Amino acid sequence: MIIYFKVANFKSIKEAVTLNFNAASISEHTESNVIYNNKSSLLKSIVLYGHNASGKSKLLDALVYFKWFINNSATEKQSNEPIDVEPFEFNESTANKPSFFEMSFTLGKLTYRYGFEADKNVVHKEWLLESKAAKEYPVFLRINQKVEIDYKRFENAEDLEKRTRKNALFLSVASQWNVSKAQKIDEWIERIFTVHGMEDDEYRKLTIELLNDKKYSTLINNFIKKADLGINNIDVVDNPIKGEDIIKRVPDELKDFFKKGFKERSEKAVFAIHNKYNDKNEIVGTVPLLLNKSESEGTKKYFNIVGLLITALLENRVVVIDEFDARLHTLLTKAILKLFNSSIIKSTAQLLVASHDTALLDREILRRDQIYFIEKNIYGASSAVSLVEYKPRKDSPYDKNYLEGKYGAIPFIEDLEKLIVNGKS
Repeated sequence: MIIYFKVANFKSIKEAVTLNFNAASISEHTESNVIYNNKSSLLKSIVLYGHNASGKSKLLDALVYFKWFINNSATEKQSNEPIDVEPFEFNESTANKPSFFEMSFTLGKLTYRYGFEADKNVVHKEWLLESKAAKEYPVFLRINQKVEIDYKRFENAEDLEKRTRKNALFLSVASQWNVSKAQKIDEWIERIFTVHGMEDDEYRKLTIELLNDKKYSTLINNFIKKADLGINNIDVVDNPIKGEDIIKRVPDELKDFFKKGFKERSEKAVFAIHNKYNDKNEIVGTVPLLLNKSESEGTKKYFNIVGLLITALLENRVVVIDEFDARLHTLLTKAILKLFNSSIIKSTAQLLVASHDTALLDREILRRDQIYFIEKNIYGASSAVSLVEYKPRKDSPYDKNYLEGKYGAIPFIEDLEKLIVNGKS
């Protein structure tokens, strides 16, 4: 589980911003929204709020980049390639300084703190520390190309610093060279689901895989039925793509090229099964509709992500979703939040989302420490503050107070009507 994630000097983030999953000492939803793990109390979910361009997406981008660089820096970079990090460009003091990333997390019975500082050319610093009780012990510490390693805690890592390029992470190299502890951390980070709510097609395949698995097909179908989408069942069939169908669509000058190179293949066709009624409103049959062509954008999004939501809950994984509420009804997004905050489901899964839907600012669903407000100052720098720091009363209407500007993080939009009068600018 994530304990906290911290980032500085990255995109719109200048000073360090921390998302803290440590539960505050408050008495709300203690039996549901909090997981008690290794003598710690960790939140099951966090929701980010802020106006457009406030930095919500940039904060989630930081976590996505943190994950990507750990999983790929040892294999996808050549020695002369730049690092794809983006510092805060709106201040001359930060534009040429390294970006900072750090995550504390639990893995088994141990707690780790891992982080790095990097600019476009080199990894300047990197560190991994672990603790089982209160005391923290360095596993390795890196400054530029010099790495100090505790080989008892990081077995089989001898001479790997010599194999680590200046633009690669030592942790990634150690994982590639079968250092067990590095592999476990690398694999755990890789298993974090990261989703953009407007571009969720990549997870459609996971939902289809679960539908084709007898252990999960009923569960997936029940999740879709209970969402009140008017769908009774989902069928997945192989849809062969024939050469002649493709060749008909291409220009004449390319037909010979396609005939030579085309290989017949199949793709999965997903059908949503609806009831068919007679004039007496009696069910007389079913109507299969191709999901991608006939269903709403919201239905398609829910189908695309339902597989990863179920997988995360069953496998205790972290889910990060930007534009969480896009194309989904408020009651459906509330249901997903309740799912992760459930006291009935015994899972250590965590959900981190960015949203504009103020209906989710509901004290019946979220604790005050599960709500963060992201705001950008006049100098273009984003900051994050938890609602619990404003010390509102437990019975406060969080949504009303937010829209009234009591917590900041709202846009100040001037009267747009005055810009156009009588059809003229």
